[in-house]
Amino acid sequence: MGKSKVLQVARTAQAALKPARMADAQLDHLEHMIRSLALSGAPGTFAYLDRGYWKKRLAALGDESDLVSTQRARVLRLLDLLAQDHADAGPNKAAA
Repeated sequence: MGKSKVLQVARTAQAALKPARMADAQLDHLEHMIRSLALSGAPGTFAYLDRGYWKKRLAALGDESDLVSTQRARVLRLLDLLAQDHADAGPNKAAA
């Protein structure tokens, strides 16, 4: 009896996820914003941008939507881009 309740909860949680097609517009927006800022070439582009905000938006998208593999790959690339820009602006680059 306990197992069936666990399965029902898991199914309910999975059913609550938004379909992947609904995530495309949000993902397009996030990708546009993050890429345009990161690839602008201006040093410290993210200096006025809260990385935590963008990371939370990407995490929320993954948590709320049933993303397909290509969408998950896009989210991971954007997280890497945020981390890469952060690493480029670190103290090692400033000392070089």
